[in-house]
Amino acid sequence: MVKPTLTLEIGSLLTSTDNPVAGIKNLVIERDMDIPADVLRLQLMERSGIALDNAVSAKLGYDGNEEVVFTGNVVALKPAIAAVEIQALGHMNVLLNLRTSATFENQSAGDIAHHLINEAGATAGTVENGVTFPRYYVDNRISAYEHLRSLADRLGYELYTDRNGNIMFHPLGPAAGLDSLGGLGSAVAGALGGAGLSFVYKQHLLQAAADRQPVAWRKIDVGGESPMSGKGDTTSHWLTINDSDYRGEAGDGSPQILVRDPAARTKDLADRFAAGLLATHKRNAHEISITVLGQAQIDLGDSISSSDVPDDLIDGSGYVRAIRHRFGEGIGFVTDVRISLDVNE
Repeated sequence: MVKPTLTLEIGSLLTSTDNPVAGIKNLVIERDMDIPADVLRLQLMERSGIALDNAVSAKLGYDGNEEVVFTGNVVALKPAIAAVEIQALGHMNVLLNLRTSATFENQSAGDIAHHLINEAGATAGTVENGVTFPRYYVDNRISAYEHLRSLADRLGYELYTDRNGNIMFHPLGPAAGLDSLGGLGSAVAGALGGAGLSFVYKQHLLQAAADRQPVAWRKIDVGGESPMSGKGDTTSHWLTINDSDYRGEAGDGSPQILVRDPAARTKDLADRFAAGLLATHKRNAHEISITVLGQAQIDLGDSISSSDVPDDLIDGSGYVRAIRHRFGEGIGFVTDVRISLDVNE
């Protein structure tokens, strides 16, 4: 029988299952694409010199064969007589704390992302170039994270950190074909990356549940303010009596919504934003949540599937949008995973 094991480095403290300095009690790691920063919550018997802003690295696995599951920094200490609770946030926190202003001309979405990631002092992982903007503005009224989140939502991209703390800015699932194939209908043909992990009922699944909801918007229109695409990228015309010629759209049916976006300065950009926003609204509509024995190797964005569940709504394949690892007394090591399915499944 294999034994769950843990190794933690916090500042100068090194503690593990085999050498439990400071007395490890419980550990929870939550990483969710809908939440800006990864979170680690830890209970120790004593603080052992741990201080705010100490670097944190956590590894989980079995019999000492461990994988990195979290990197970040301590943001809160709550010592008490019997124990201390430690909270840490992942490296996306530096983008949450950065406020800056910049103007970009003829730069891609990836160029903008790289600029903000570098200015925050973070490390870029997979960053998709995506579309090129004639002009794009970033100001310090909101954080760099909020600027990148808004840009990602327009393009149908995901913004998150991998388990090593690298900033990821790229499309996943059906949205993966939007830039190369030029439309949401074609994007559905974009395959989910790799074969991925498969978890089978009566073999791996401790718990499983599905959540199916209608898509918030079935059709999205973007733009309608500027006739620029008929005059060239460098012009600044912002009024038109025939805005349908310059409006982008994606999807069909109702409910539908019109989005006014000054960044959509051409019809091509308006079409691309509409397709991206539609993909963004679809990705939470059909989801599966599963619980399995600890799987440290799973990362956000991984392809994954569940199968042979009696209710076929709980069967399906998609990509990982949320992970929670739990390790400690009375629970051992278990992993909860939330999977985004293709809305057409």
